[in-house]
Amino acid sequence: MFFIFSKIVAFIADPLVFITAFFILGLFVRTKYRRRRYLLISFVLLLFFSNGFIYQIAFKQWKVTPVQLKKKYDYGILLGGMISLSSTNEDLKFGESSDRLLYTVKLYQDNVINKIIITGASGSLQSEIIEAEYLKSYLVKIGIPETDIICETKSQNTFQNAVYTAELISVKHKSAPSCLLITSDFHYRRAIACFKKINLKVDPYLKKLKQKTISIEDYIQPQSAYLYEWRILLHEIIGYYTYQIMGYI
Repeated sequence: MFFIFSKIVAFIADPLVFITAFFILGLFVRTKYRRRRYLLISFVLLLFFSNGFIYQIAFKQWKVTPVQLKKKYDYGILLGGMISLSSTNEDLKFGESSDRLLYTVKLYQDNVINKIIITGASGSLQSEIIEAEYLKSYLVKIGIPETDIICETKSQNTFQNAVYTAELISVKHKSAPSCLLITSDFHYRRAIACFKKINLKVDPYLKKLKQKTISIEDYIQPQSAYLYEWRILLHEIIGYYTYQIMGYI
């Protein structure tokens, strides 16, 4: 039930959905003043969500604060959600979150993490893909020893990622191991809260990026790319507070 609800939330948390909804209301309602009101709301929402300056301020507030990382970690915990559901074991199709996989490979090669835990199944009821196994196969092909890769293949959401990963680690370690969490910037707040809930301490791997310079276009020029960025951010914000209500964090 929660899985289906999360997909409904993902649909609703799209600025274009309610911008379009108000626009359609503005075209078809009978009362003239209401038509104008709905069209105006649609226009204002479009300007708001396509403004780069507003988005950057909101995202900066949402991002978690970086922590001082250790020189060495027992595990690098890689959260799934980076391959297409049309992928096969021989033909992986990566999405926009694939940077977290690249960071994991580099961290392993730089001896920052001893072993890699890949957590996550398909994230879809309609797919038989086990993402963790596909990603493990890929990492083995590029030269990472199979013995250094651990798969968690049951989870379908972030809370389950934390729960099942903790179970795997508890089997292998009597004492608390050092764990580095690797996911996307927008996802860290919810992910860290889930691991904290089940008492597994993790440090977030936050890649230090050059601060984006705010240009004049960000203030005055609507940019369609930010509609998609807001969709991701709103999904995370709604997901975070939904997890609170459910007791997951």
